[in-house]
Amino acid sequence: MGHFPVKLTMALLNYEVNPFGGAVLDENSLPAHKSDFQKALSDTLTDLRSQNLQLVWLFLPLGKSGFVETAVALGFTYHHADKNGLQLTLQLIPGAFIPGYATHYLGAGGVLIDEENRILVIQEKYHTKRHYKLPGGALDPGEHIADAVVREVLEETGIRSEFISLNCFRHFHGYRYGLSDIYFVCRLKPLSTEITIDTSEISEALWMPLEEYLNHPDTHPFNRKIVSTTVNTVGLAINQIEDYGTAESHEMFFAPGD
Repeated sequence: MGHFPVKLTMALLNYEVNPFGGAVLDENSLPAHKSDFQKALSDTLTDLRSQNLQLVWLFLPLGKSGFVETAVALGFTYHHADKNGLQLTLQLIPGAFIPGYATHYLGAGGVLIDEENRILVIQEKYHTKRHYKLPGGALDPGEHIADAVVREVLEETGIRSEFISLNCFRHFHGYRYGLSDIYFVCRLKPLSTEITIDTSEISEALWMPLEEYLNHPDTHPFNRKIVSTTVNTVGLAINQIEDYGTAESHEMFFAPGD
């Protein structure tokens, strides 16, 4: 009897092609077993190369962490990781551009001055030297600057406030894990005066006469500069642009007031 060739069926993973010629593999189409994953990924790469695509994105959730070795053996490299899993990439064409992951931390501090010309300042819990600074903290993922600084001031001091303007910012490199940091300084209008501190983060908060703070020998020159800048400038207010977005959407635009 003659032998007929066996036609092997390709086991392809589901994917979408992004606007930059990259194939984004669907993590929900990953097989349950490592042996099935090796064939499915290999077949999918063959298919993608035939389409002259640039790049492959593969996200492995924690439950599929055992697949990492297989993916690396097929040429994938690490891109970034978070609490949900590991993102890997593979250049199908040498030199294909791979966008970098996030490179910056973002934080915001609030300058709040009450009707008696006093500024709200805090003392950090673990700061060994007496050093008063602005209340504030890091932005949460997906959070706007204006919302973050109001939230942080409330959490640390119990003071309710309203965002007025973005007045200055600092940018520096070599921060946590070697990444960079941007710290925004915002003017806020206090809506309450009674302080209730978050003892897990700060040891003290108080309303201090503004002139005393600006001229106090223990006030760091950086804090003196950003406070005086905020007090003496109009700053950038939140502006609305027709058909662009609102404060509730992904876009927030800061510009000098009309």
